[in-house]
Amino acid sequence: MGSHRIAEVTRIVIFLATMGVVGGLAFLAFVVRGEPRDSDRVRRWVSGNGIVLAASSAVAALNRAVVIEREWSAFWSPDAIADAVSTQFGVAAGLRLLGGLVLVGALWRAVANPPRMPIVGTALMGGALVIASFAFDGHTVTEGPRWLHSIASVSHVSAAAVWSGGVVLLADLLWRRHRRGADVFRPLLRFSRMAATALVLAGVAGTVMAILVLDRFDDLWSTQWGRLLLAKIALVAVAAAIGGHNRWVLIPAVERHGEPAVHPRLRRAAAIEAIALMSVAVVTAFLVAASTV
Repeated sequence: MGSHRIAEVTRIVIFLATMGVVGGLAFLAFVVRGEPRDSDRVRRWVSGNGIVLAASSAVAALNRAVVIEREWSAFWSPDAIADAVSTQFGVAAGLRLLGGLVLVGALWRAVANPPRMPIVGTALMGGALVIASFAFDGHTVTEGPRWLHSIASVSHVSAAAVWSGGVVLLADLLWRRHRRGADVFRPLLRFSRMAATALVLAGVAGTVMAILVLDRFDDLWSTQWGRLLLAKIALVAVAAAIGGHNRWVLIPAVERHGEPAVHPRLRRAAAIEAIALMSVAVVTAFLVAASTV
């Protein structure tokens, strides 16, 4: 496997792990709060994704040295590694590595002990480091005013991760609660409100980024970046349509007719939406490195 292929794989893993970390923290805070059994599972999910994020970020930083030097010996060369981590890409990788480790430490403590404010604050700090890292990498951060693109990038990634990572956890929650006969209406309604807010923020921030990057409207189909953006928009539209159907059709049906009649449709819809959004994360990983010319 070449260094460029390793870069592609680590970028995909980083985006998926970011979904798990950021979406999981939001799910803990807004969907399963006051639910100890579900909260413990989500904390373990976030911790696992934090480990994956930290490991993939470390590999990405080392591999960056190989890409820069164009020789495999750079992978263990202190000078080459120092050159790699001194770039914006290195800053982003360092923030993700640190954020992932901080999260893992905080959430492991939370599993062993009742969550207290210092633990919660430490976990949120880890999540903030992960989110902030996206202001530093990807060629698009060089497009337009640096401050504006950084704000748009961080807002877009955090909102998209809240939605996409949350959907994956919602699909798992629906299956588990169905098996044990527990209520799903309250967490479903909480998630629907959170996802709607995240979708709006992700859409606004993504539009700002596209305006900054694209020079002409026909760049959407004449450049690699534009074509990947169209593929991403199509996948997001599918996921948003499913989410809208859940919000305006299935959730009211649960309220009117009870859960047993609607539960199979809810589980299928959540699973399909989760698959669509994981596909969005994969496309986004390629979009970050794509060319606009």
